[in-house]
Amino acid sequence: MTKKYFIEGMSCGSCVAKVKAALLKVEGVESAQVQLQFPQATIKMESEVPVKKFQSALNDAGHYHITKAENVPEFDNKKESSGCCC
Repeated sequence: MTKKYFIEGMSCGSCVAKVKAALLKVEGVESAQVQLQFPQATIKMESEVPVKKFQSALNDAGHYHITKAENVPEFDNKKESSGCCC
């Protein structure tokens, strides 16, 4: 199964790499594609993985927040970044 998630807190390529590496460490995740321009992750998994598991992995990686894409209203892609996490 493949699901999309909105990722908050990414501001550079290093953030993308950290988020992707953290998501790939979660048990049951087969692959993860992370985009900065539209801050989202597309995650392929064996079976449904609770968002809390993803959030725990992202907390360990930095100041990132994950939300299921269907739970996120339209967002402004031009939103100012709060600065780089690196």
